[in-house]
Amino acid sequence: MRSRHFAGSSLVALLVAAAPIMAQGVSTQLGGRVLDNSGAGITGATVVIRNTETGLTRTLQTNGEGRYLATLLPVGPYNVTVTKAGFQTASNVKVNLNLGDAAPLTIRLAPITGAVVEVVAVSSQVDSERASAAAIISPDNLVELPVFNRSFTNLATLAPQVVVEGSRNNLAIAGQRGVNTSINIDGGDNNEPFFGGAVGGGEGKTPFTISIEAIREYQVITDGASAEFGRMGGGYVNAITKNGTNDLTGSLFYYKRPKSLVAAGPTLVQPSGAITRNPVGDFDQQQFGFSVGGPILKDKLFYFVAYDAQRLKTPTNQVWGGNTPVTLDAATYPNDAALISRAGNYSSKGDSDTMFARFDWNINVDQNLQLRINHSKFSGDVGAGAMAAYENLSSDTITTDSYVLQWNWVINANWLNEVRVNYTKDDMPRTPYSTTPEVSISNVGYFGAYPFDRTYNTKRTQIQENISYVTPTLQVKAGLDYNSIDVSEFFAGNWRGVYSFSSLANYRAGNWSYYRQNFGLSGPVQQAGQFSATEKQEAAFVQADWRLTDTFKLGLGLRWDRQENPDYAILDFSNPLAASMPLTARIPNDSQFSPRVSFTWTPAFDQGKTVVRGSLGRYVSTTPSVFLYQVYAANSMRTGSVDFQPAQAATFGIPRGASFDPNNLFWFPSFPTGATTPTVDIWSFSQNFKNPYTDRVNLGAERPFFRDIVLGVSGTYAKGNQLERTADLNLGAPTGVSAQGRILYSSTRPNANYLRMGYYMSDATSIYHAYTVSLKYHKDDSALDAQLYYTYSINKDSDSNERNYSGVSIQDPANLGGQWGYADTDRRQVLTGYVSYLEKNYTGILSSLSLRYQTGNPYTLMYTKDVNGDRNTGNDRYFVNGQDSGRNTQRAGSVLYMDLGLRRDFKIYGKVKATLSADIFNLLNRQDTYLSYRPTSASIDAAPNLQAQQNWIGSARQVQLGARLAF
Repeated sequence: MRSRHFAGSSLVALLVAAAPIMAQGVSTQLGGRVLDNSGAGITGATVVIRNTETGLTRTLQTNGEGRYLATLLPVGPYNVTVTKAGFQTASNVKVNLNLGDAAPLTIRLAPITGAVVEVVAVSSQVDSERASAAAIISPDNLVELPVFNRSFTNLATLAPQVVVEGSRNNLAIAGQRGVNTSINIDGGDNNEPFFGGAVGGGEGKTPFTISIEAIREYQVITDGASAEFGRMGGGYVNAITKNGTNDLTGSLFYYKRPKSLVAAGPTLVQPSGAITRNPVGDFDQQQFGFSVGGPILKDKLFYFVAYDAQRLKTPTNQVWGGNTPVTLDAATYPNDAALISRAGNYSSKGDSDTMFARFDWNINVDQNLQLRINHSKFSGDVGAGAMAAYENLSSDTITTDSYVLQWNWVINANWLNEVRVNYTKDDMPRTPYSTTPEVSISNVGYFGAYPFDRTYNTKRTQIQENISYVTPTLQVKAGLDYNSIDVSEFFAGNWRGVYSFSSLANYRAGNWSYYRQNFGLSGPVQQAGQFSATEKQEAAFVQADWRLTDTFKLGLGLRWDRQENPDYAILDFSNPLAASMPLTARIPNDSQFSPRVSFTWTPAFDQGKTVVRGSLGRYVSTTPSVFLYQVYAANSMRTGSVDFQPAQAATFGIPRGASFDPNNLFWFPSFPTGATTPTVDIWSFSQNFKNPYTDRVNLGAERPFFRDIVLGVSGTYAKGNQLERTADLNLGAPTGVSAQGRILYSSTRPNANYLRMGYYMSDATSIYHAYTVSLKYHKDDSALDAQLYYTYSINKDSDSNERNYSGVSIQDPANLGGQWGYADTDRRQVLTGYVSYLEKNYTGILSSLSLRYQTGNPYTLMYTKDVNGDRNTGNDRYFVNGQDSGRNTQRAGSVLYMDLGLRRDFKIYGKVKATLSADIFNLLNRQDTYLSYRPTSASIDAAPNLQAQQNWIGSARQVQLGARLAF
């Protein structure tokens, strides 16, 4: 927190520390002590706190120890005035309240006979009240730092223990799965209940659903969150939006990344000599919009609106064979003509529009009403990749709407109440560019229809009621949180069919390995696969924080979370050998308690400079609805994915061999007439299934050194429990062990009526250790601002499944311990942070540099064929010298990003200014390439063989030029 200067017409005060006491949620608090010259507390002093933006005023009286505390204060700038008969008045004391600040404001009053003086006060450099491990993304950061795609959550990766998981690009915090991160905006739940992650981000394509212009600031909380925070086993992103003020303010902006300033990707040379080039292609990105806010009625009613748009074209260098290009010859191999005609580079779009409006009404000095409305629409392509033809893409249209209404009521000096209603809606229709079956050729590529056809809609209605009892030394907050979630989806992967070829040679011969198609077993697939259900998420909490002594504060919290799943029938697998699985089971509901304890200690021997903070607690996550959908649809009665084997080709009339025509692909419009119903995969939940939870402990300390430099250290231990994983109950016991030591299974299913009997279980675990060193330099009116974090961590688990609802990743289901290894999100060393500097004397340029370095993520040497006979092609690890290579034993290359921002303000008139900017993403153009290995298609355990391929991580350097007009 930066130092602040204070002056007043009759100020006789020494500000020992100036900042608010940390409050969870969307508001903050301001408290401290009023003392006389001897250091004794002044009883009955009047403290008036006034928001200089909106005129909101709170008046308090100090207690017998001279303490005072004001809660439910919106963030922003305030003036504080303190009066007491017989003492001079401290007036016009200025303090800015942020979400993350947490030191008390203590004022010394001189007797009325004393001289009037003007003082400059210096704030405390550490937060002596905050027990949570949290990083604040300040309003300055949102404006001054380069932000890729102008998504506000992008800056969260500058906080410690935050990485981006590779499955859906969700934020994975403190070693946990990305689906277990929670994002709240203005106190409303902003999480996608079906897929996990943020609303509108289910496919990882939407650049943002709320404009960065509308975000005021936010926190990234990794440990020690109050019991008010729930539904997250990892971390919590807590954001608040901008409000209008008594002054008319606004902006007009335009940003563009010229194609000429986008660097080409690296040229990859494979060990075989094959070369892959990555040109820029038809790249174009523009972002533009405006914001404006001001008063409707001074000191009473305010508005703020914003519009933000993106227009994006992203090039794809399409190469059959990817990093190992193949040579095609239509004259010799007629089927190659289909690949040749579909080859070629292309660009996919990603266009987005967001609209935001917020209204604030100060009803009276005790009541405030806030309404926030946000709408976004994204239109883009999904499925682009180096080995995917353009026709293999699909168009996604993602529309989100959210409304948050909040009423704050200061009942009296001790009691306060908050009521919040949040409604969010998310729609995503999808339109594949091709309607013919997909052709998938291993190590070559794809053409035909994008296989994951979907239309879905989610609606969340959330009602929260919180009541607080507050004294200067004790704060108790209790609340209820009710969520009703409606989910509707049609999803039938591969319902248009997919031909799978194990090699280019087999494709040329027309010899597919299997033909897969999803059918509606009780009618058209669009009807049989339609899912519509309601689930409920409920919570209650109580949190108490005691200031036991001047140096020690204790927090105790208890939270209760319940997920009430839809009450439709699912398959009962209690007798896995039964001729048919009865629809007599239900998805288990889940109810758990989460105790939490935290403390802050400011040792007296160090005169309050050092702050030690710690926490111990449990954090419960939810289960995404995508798993609920699967057990509804894949029950052998609604839909079923059938793998037709080569021996069945003639029986069902599926062309194979010389009759296979890639330009005239056969598929079944409906289930084959007269055919026997094939066996299908079915799915269900274990009746012992529970939601995951994480037990975590954190201990850390901070202390200022060398005047304004704050150094910190912290350690975190987290154990994830009841993590979701998948299993196949229709394997039976192993039939033996191969000569190389691999456990083998029979290709004959114990229950011949079904293929896989997929089962959702919650017995996976994880363990995470992290050790962080931090350096911060924040000082008002200083030209320099800096914040750096170095984290060393070890993250292991027995399954890293984010949301794989239809695959089985366990190689040996009877030996879950054999899966234990580094988690997919393990990043051994991470260095993040930023430095900014304003050169005032000559250029007036504000320069900022953000840094993100992390060591490589782990990966597994994995076959893409069924080696152990369990009829799963994605869970067989490579064996070498008779030994299992292990899970996640290999490492990809490290990643280093340095982004440079340059800004120059030009004053036009009064408060009107223009800002020209240049942001350079990946400044060093570090094009991280590394060799990875995979088994060759001919490799077997008896003759293991790996092939190397060169890979490219990240993106090449891009330059974004911008112009902004602000008033």
